Amino acid sequence: MIDKVIIQHDFRYVIQDVQRGVVEKERFWIYINDERADFECTGKDIVSLGAWKFEEKHGDIVLKNGSKSITLKQPLSVTNADYEISCLAATDDGQRAIGGTQGQLKFISSDGKCVEVDNAHYSDVLQIQYFPSKQVAMTIGLDFSIKIWSVLDGSNPRTMRKHTAMLTALAAIGRGRNIVSGARDGALYIWECASGQPVWEFRRVKNMTDPVVGLAVIDTEETGNDARPVSDSIFYETENKNLLVGYESGVVSTYDLGTRCFLGEFSAGDKMSAFAANKEILVTGHSDGTIRCFRGSEKIWELHSDEEVRKIQISDRKIFCLQRQVAIVDYNGKIDSIFSDYYGLNDFCAIPGILYVACKDKTLKKINL
Repeated sequence: MIDKVIIQHDFRYVIQDVQRGVVEKERFWIYINDERADFECTGKDIVSLGAWKFEEKHGDIVLKNGSKSITLKQPLSVTNADYEISCLAATDDGQRAIGGTQGQLKFISSDGKCVEVDNAHYSDVLQIQYFPSKQVAMTIGLDFSIKIWSVLDGSNPRTMRKHTAMLTALAAIGRGRNIVSGARDGALYIWECASGQPVWEFRRVKNMTDPVVGLAVIDTEETGNDARPVSDSIFYETENKNLLVGYESGVVSTYDLGTRCFLGEFSAGDKMSAFAANKEILVTGHSDGTIRCFRGSEKIWELHSDEEVRKIQISDRKIFCLQRQVAIVDYNGKIDSIFSDYYGLNDFCAIPGILYVACKDKTLKKINL
């Protein structure tokens, strides 16, 4: 079971006021699995008024009740935005990108330089991804379009339109001369970035309108940097790569990107709402709060909660699951820690050692892992 934790939004100020002598003592609360726990600050001590004990360790909060322990990650820094952030992306060299609920887009370089684009999409920016070069990014929007951007100057050399339903998934194939996208009407397109045109369409034969929840491009063999086109000049670096697709019905399908052939499918459970995969594992999230982890088509563990799973990411041998909070889970299904925000979360992005979280109060928070 994934524990739900909500902490009083100004608890840090409560603690600081007591420690600075502004007040003699003051209380704050934490809801743990919908039950309230109260704590009182007196001098430098935080006294539990119930069963749960409050500790701080390496900047994080540890809640203990007998043998049970919950680690609540705390932000290292908080950045205020001028608008509500709908999505974000980050690279391991310190670049970040954020999209807004009114079509705003901002690229932030590792040295803090910002490139801003107003009206990048007509409405919400739904997803941002960097290409492997990290000099180019792609976005999907609520306007059904895919756009490619220079992160250096914000220019938009390609806009791709074909989808007729809300886009839900996007990935680069190899270095990104081809990309693949999926939408809620069941359509999956391979795009050639040079022309901006779709060059292949996949649909699930048994249910052609099964909504796409997520997808992943998986290398089945190391091809190195000398990868060559397969069959003709519109498909690049597709050899020895599979496309894994999670559908709302709960089905996971596999396609060979080199031959564009269907390889098989299995059921991961009903009402899938989130999907992620790499070469080692495949993880699905469901609208009933269930999270399942597979090796191939074999389930190795599952976790339960009572809130819909909105996003899953696998990074640095950890699984990050977004519900009202972000739960950080290891490959064995053990919950490592939780990040929760009083105002709620819109999106997150994990890179090795760091978690970035977009909160509903127009803030971007950075958490050390």
